[in-house]
Amino acid sequence: LQETMEDIDKNGDGFIDLEEYIGDMYSQDGDADEPEWVKTEREQFFVEFRDKNRDGKMDKEETKDWILPSDYDHAEAEARHLVYESDQDK
Repeated sequence: LQETMEDIDKNGDGFIDLEEYIGDMYSQDGDADEPEWVKTEREQFFVEFRDKNRDGKMDKEETKDWILPSDYDHAEAEARHLVYESDQDK
């Protein structure tokens, strides 16, 4: 969590705002139009998926929910991934 906050929080205020959040995943590089997935991420930031208390930024708890969701079983996901990648004859 600390490493993620340090990497994404470019202005050093201890929070991740929308531009820092989007900037971590997408660089516009002069493109006038954003891809649809970026627009969806912008919407999700504000609709209680990321910024749950709607203060315009993610605090440590909101960031933790984003990178380590409680309803996601990392061990099971990794096991499924390993079996999928290893099972050559399907």
